[in-house]
Amino acid sequence: MVGFVGMTVSRTKLVGIALVLFAATAWLYWPSVHGDFLTGMDDDDYLQQAVRWNGLTWDAVKWAFTSRDPYYHPLPRLSHVLDYQIWGKNAAGHHATSVVVHALNAALVFGFLWTLLGATPLATGERLMAALCVAVVFAIHPLQVESVAWMSGRTQLLCATFGIGCLWAYVLGACRRLVWGLFVGALLCKPMAVSLPFVMLVMDYYPLRRYEQFGWARLLWWKAMLLALAAAAVAVTTISESGGGGLMVSLETVSPAERVGLMFQSLVFYPWKLIWPGHLSPFYPLRSGFSLDRWAVLASVLSVGVIIGLAVRRLRQTPAVAAGWGAYVTLVLPVSGLMQTGLYAVASRYAYLAMLPLLLLAGGAVVWVWRRRATGARVVLVGLVACELCLFGVDTRSLIPVWRDAETLWRAALVQFPDSLIVNRALMITLLDLGKVGEALEYAQRSVEIAPQIAESHNNLGHTLSALGRVQEAIGEYEQALRINPDCAEAQSNLGNALVRAGKIEEALGHYEQSLSVKPDVALTHYNLAVALTKLGRTQEAVGQLEQALKLRPDLAPARNALTRLRAGQ
Repeated sequence: MVGFVGMTVSRTKLVGIALVLFAATAWLYWPSVHGDFLTGMDDDDYLQQAVRWNGLTWDAVKWAFTSRDPYYHPLPRLSHVLDYQIWGKNAAGHHATSVVVHALNAALVFGFLWTLLGATPLATGERLMAALCVAVVFAIHPLQVESVAWMSGRTQLLCATFGIGCLWAYVLGACRRLVWGLFVGALLCKPMAVSLPFVMLVMDYYPLRRYEQFGWARLLWWKAMLLALAAAAVAVTTISESGGGGLMVSLETVSPAERVGLMFQSLVFYPWKLIWPGHLSPFYPLRSGFSLDRWAVLASVLSVGVIIGLAVRRLRQTPAVAAGWGAYVTLVLPVSGLMQTGLYAVASRYAYLAMLPLLLLAGGAVVWVWRRRATGARVVLVGLVACELCLFGVDTRSLIPVWRDAETLWRAALVQFPDSLIVNRALMITLLDLGKVGEALEYAQRSVEIAPQIAESHNNLGHTLSALGRVQEAIGEYEQALRINPDCAEAQSNLGNALVRAGKIEEALGHYEQSLSVKPDVALTHYNLAVALTKLGRTQEAVGQLEQALKLRPDLAPARNALTRLRAGQ
């Protein structure tokens, strides 16, 4: 054991370890290449845009760097365009890219931690053991499956690639421009990279202890550019996402008190799932995902308070605890619920990089136990760690099929949240897309039972009934949806479709027009309106609607075919 602690490690060995880690990680996640594009989960949107630009052209680059829908992330957008240029619509190639990026991140984590731990009093062998164990857990933990197996998780993967590189360059003392460039790269992948300058300040406290040499004022001045960029990113994201169509949830939907409660529960959720990743769900709906009752919030507040109290009390003896917890909070805070985005309470992908500080604390605890135990106890410790790593690997492999397609994903979420309106509705839509209309009806009816006061529930039930040929019942559901919300564009459009099927074409036109007055950029509504106009013999108007549909969606084949027929007949 003494030889292990006092061992020397050459750069060649370190590179070899990193390559083995890369290969093992790629092997573990390789089954994800059998997955499809997840419809309704951004994958189809990325593919649609990639098809639109048809390769990494200058126009594609301009689009990526100017588009803010749903938020600003040009580099992941371009990675999907490049994937399409290489792989086309073959989902396996797109997923393989994500696997390779995650494997690269695992190797980068190992190199970064090896460098960072050089500032601690760990012996060489202890330093190697801690860096390798943490990198392995980072690579294989079940919480990482979402970021890797979901094609849209590319934003998280690439943000981490630039983020780890940025932190590594900072620890090495690289030139500021390199650190700035990598930080900007991370921001261009995902806005949550705004945490990185604050993580650097935590590292300045421990383990780098640079504040002792330079003082906090100078360290803050050195990071002025990074902090300014972070502040600008926060401001731009908040303004753009708070408007109509943005991702941020309004204060009316989630009150300030609920946001604070959600923040505390989020801070406890990820460490708990890091320790015990059982019953992971691919989706945690905002309302039923977390119970924001006073006891749950109180338990979370007490847990956070105890951790902070212990960190402060042991600040001088074990500064690593305060630094680790501080870095974790810094990384999670932007996605903890204070600035709520989307319809999910928490998401496994948010732990992708945030788990590192907690894993370092766990690695430090293992080293502490290692130093104070005899050989027999050390053998037991190694066995326990090995068993835990094996369990993580097995769980990760078992979770990958959940992300195979939209149906497997939503069925898995339904097991965890059977009374969630969001999950029932999503599964219904997925089954409709797959042509499983009879199965979809069950979940459409369940959605109305859960939330009869929501227009979308009746609209979805009407859509399902229409697909089953029960047109009059469908019309009744659409009308009920519009009584609840007359500005529901989808219900207006669907009612128009049902009326066309019922032979009431003139009446249908008004509903199509009303739908387009609310949402003028829906290509299918323009197409359906064109079909109705064609039936009435209003060919010129139909041509105009078809042209508008193709401007919005050049790949809409029915619209292109209909336009060709109409022009040929003129």
